[in-house]
Amino acid sequence: MKTSFLSGILAVCLASALVTPAQAGSDSSALARYSYPIFALYGQQQFTGTAFFYKSGDTTFLVSNYHAIKGMSPLKQSITFNADTLYLKYPVRNSEETKLLSIDVSDDVTGQTEIFSMVDRIDLLKIPLQLPEDAAIHFINDLIDPAYFDAVPEKVLVFGFPTQAGAVPTFYSQQQQLAGNVNLQGFADYDASLRVNFPNSSDSARAILGGTSRYYYFIKPYAAQGYSGAPVLGKFRTPDNQIVYRFVGVIFAGQPLTRQTWAIKGAVAWQYLKGML
Repeated sequence: MKTSFLSGILAVCLASALVTPAQAGSDSSALARYSYPIFALYGQQQFTGTAFFYKSGDTTFLVSNYHAIKGMSPLKQSITFNADTLYLKYPVRNSEETKLLSIDVSDDVTGQTEIFSMVDRIDLLKIPLQLPEDAAIHFINDLIDPAYFDAVPEKVLVFGFPTQAGAVPTFYSQQQQLAGNVNLQGFADYDASLRVNFPNSSDSARAILGGTSRYYYFIKPYAAQGYSGAPVLGKFRTPDNQIVYRFVGVIFAGQPLTRQTWAIKGAVAWQYLKGML
């Protein structure tokens, strides 16, 4: 989400709690801890997104959408912003405080910004990171179970950091919860909306966009900007009827015409996290 911001000295320690009323309920209070706000500053704008953490061996990775870190939109295939520093707000261990961590995301570290379409590859980027000792971080590994990748959850939960339009304080964030469902008719709904809103679009053009189903799926409702990069958590029941939540994808972008949201498939995201995609 891009918003105007007031320039000033960066606060090193923010007294506000990272997790907000989105945590109401036992499920939410545990699951909300897997999402973290990130910020990029460009000109007089602040771009807010959501990130999560993945552990591979001894290496910690910060993970979010490519567009939330590098500023390149795979929808428009254009660069929205260019920032060499990404800011992460993280919770301090055994405290109600949060701190900001500046992360070098310059081309020397993350590579030159690439222009690509969501048709060709997924919109994810992982960055190896040395976390401060006082960071209270939870890794998405806890919720990854390939046995659930092909199953349809009873519902999905997403914890992200959308911000209202207009001026907000620098590095402002308030976690919100989005509850919804996988839309199994999502691509049919999308194709129908293209036929209505873009009647001159060709069958081949719509087929290309429909081809994104190898990487993406749809959930409802619509996720506002700021949810980009948030992990999607699905609710399932075990054979003995115990409720479990598992990682089933990553939010990519809202689709305003159909009021639904693209998400990267959990299995595809996992392949990327393992370095196999």
